[in-house]
Amino acid sequence: AGSAGSAVSADASATSAAPAAAPVDMAALQERLTQHVDSIDHQLRRVPALSRTERAALRKDVNAVQIARAQALGVRVPGGTESSIASGRLVRLPDTTQYWIVRDLDYSVPYVTPATRSLLEEIGRRFQARLDSLGVPRYRLDITSVLRTPEKQAKLRRANRNASKIVSAHEFGTTLDIAYRRYAPPVDSSLIALPPEARLMADSMVVETARLRGAELQAVLGRVLQQLKSEGRVMIMMERQQTVYHITLAK
Repeated sequence: AGSAGSAVSADASATSAAPAAAPVDMAALQERLTQHVDSIDHQLRRVPALSRTERAALRKDVNAVQIARAQALGVRVPGGTESSIASGRLVRLPDTTQYWIVRDLDYSVPYVTPATRSLLEEIGRRFQARLDSLGVPRYRLDITSVLRTPEKQAKLRRANRNASKIVSAHEFGTTLDIAYRRYAPPVDSSLIALPPEARLMADSMVVETARLRGAELQAVLGRVLQQLKSEGRVMIMMERQQTVYHITLAK
């Protein structure tokens, strides 16, 4: 018992003697972060905006064309998603990965076919590879709409007069919307070392820089999608009413 008591006392002494964490110099941290985001801003300004030709190419896959492909490759869930999930024909998109985040979904549910999830992972990989080549942090994609059951689509029609009045490509698990002017911070935004309490500040500044350079990031992502389209892997509609790329699995 005496030995145990001595060990406890020694542990307590060691704990009490441990040095307290040094306070964060917020002014210095703010300066470091400002330099960091200024560098991001500078690099993104070098990206040429989408040309008129590129914009036209990104708007060729109109709704009717995407619906036909979605019907051919996807899964219809008129009675709900449970059986398709159980059979593996639909898989869940995680809320957050190294490549994307899924926003709170009002009119859809985060399920897609396995091939569609693989396509999204490939989009994320290629997008971040291009950011790497620019010396820019690995921003993540912002997924705003995924699978709509017929009931969800009907609810959307009541709330949004621009919603499809016929069947939607979103009803088959092959289609999703990716915001092109809004991006999530990287999983690790600390290209410079940051204390944990400064992470929120860093993420906020990095996301604000992405908002300011939205046209340039839209171009980076658009060119990734156009490359995949040229490979026959995706169909794309760059929408005007909403700032999203509406994409459908092509094969």
